[in-house]
This record gives sequence, C-alpha cells and structure tokens, in this order.
Amino acid sequence: MTTPPSPRAELMAQHVVARRRRDLAPLDSAEYRAACEEVARIEVAIAAAEEPSAAGTAGEARTA
Repeated sequence: MTTPPSPRAELMAQHVVARRRRDLAPLDSAEYRAACEEVARIEVAIAAAEEPSAAGTAGEARTA
C-alpha cells in the first residue's frame, strides 16, 4: 500500500509546474503575470505549511 503525498510534496509539485509555465511564457505577457502570481501563491502556502502553529509559539514567548 502506498501513502498519499504530503501537502508540502503536492505544493512542491505544483510549484515546479507553475515555474515551468512562467519560464516558458513571454515576458510581460498576461500568461507570465498569471504564472508569477501562481508561483507566489504556492510559495506562501509552502511557507505557511512549514511555520509552527501560533498556539505552540505563544507559550514560548511568555517563558522567554
């Protein structure tokens, strides 16, 4: 039995596809701008997935 890919792995795969679209699009075209926005959206989602939860860090701040 295989395990499903993690959300991060799925986002990384989407990132590769979006970057490829951006790299192949003519500069300053609507396709290029749309791909840039997609790359940025995916990068934000990856960063959010990698961040520790706010509940876990709130207690650490009080003890410091």
